[in-house]
Amino acid sequence: MPRPDVSVVVPFSGDSASAGRLRASLEQLERGQADELIVADNSKRPVFEPSAEVGAVRAAGERSSYATRNAGAAAASGAWILFIDADCVPVPDLIGAYLDSPPADGVGALAGVVATAPTQRHFLARYASDRGFLDQETGLHTADDAAATANLMVRREAFEQIGGFTEGIRSGGDVDFCRRLVAAGWRIERRPAAWVHHLHRESLPDLLGQVARYAAGARWLNDRYPGTAPRWPLGRGLIHCGRDIAADLANRRFERAAFRGVDALSMFAHNFGYRRSNAAG
Repeated sequence: MPRPDVSVVVPFSGDSASAGRLRASLEQLERGQADELIVADNSKRPVFEPSAEVGAVRAAGERSSYATRNAGAAAASGAWILFIDADCVPVPDLIGAYLDSPPADGVGALAGVVATAPTQRHFLARYASDRGFLDQETGLHTADDAAATANLMVRREAFEQIGGFTEGIRSGGDVDFCRRLVAAGWRIERRPAAWVHHLHRESLPDLLGQVARYAAGARWLNDRYPGTAPRWPLGRGLIHCGRDIAADLANRRFERAAFRGVDALSMFAHNFGYRRSNAAG
């Protein structure tokens, strides 16, 4: 059976080396004749150079991945829009894996798998993988009305019905998008065969900055959907971390102890970020 056309949309902000890696990862995707690849460039000045296979649109204005995704979607023509993050590498058969089983009429979005890149061996990459950063199966985006835009295919009709992503924010827009989608009567289905590999941050300041940004988004979500994303309790959390670290060290589980040490630092970052603005730059 013929499948619907797909537009792959990737928000991008970075340097020329990052642009080259992204272009190469997209060009290896197996595509149908009418499928298209679009990079929405939100860099301060244009960086991404299009190729014969990968198009580009300029997403000037606010520094927001959500406004950038909207700009890419506006330039897309497919019946389905596949959103991937620029720090993710898709498996070649990603599009086919999404549509191998035709979505029912009431399905507005399909959520794939976001896994740690097999080439990443860094301690912090193992930590992020263990803690389920962007994990669509066991991590932070497992609810029926939550999925990560790092690997999310959306029916164009549903996307346009709810007005795309909320703009003007730094974080939390993926969960907000999914909640609005479900509230409008659409369903989200999981596609466990549709994989991308995510490149996690490998420096502690970058990781803690990411946690702080997520926390600002959590505060925004908690204001918008009261009680759904409360602040992490700092005092009680640090006590639990201290107890776990002592037990892990006593049992020579050194990496587990180190993970709990990063958890403790992340609690400070979360509490700091929770008090910060979630407004886009």
